[in-house]
Amino acid sequence: MTKNQAAQLRVQWKQRADPRPCKHLNLELEHGNDDYLTDNYHCTACGELVAANTHEPFQVV
Repeated sequence: MTKNQAAQLRVQWKQRADPRPCKHLNLELEHGNDDYLTDNYHCTACGELVAANTHEPFQVV
């Protein structure tokens, strides 16, 4: 999923009538428009960044 797709999912998630938080059960690897993989994982339900690859060891956010 791209950053734009994740942002769209976050907007849609916030507009839901159901206020329960997401459990982030399914993740998808982020990629740029040129299919470059970023090593960041977003939830496919709510679009939140769940795990990020930084210059430090891999971090779960």
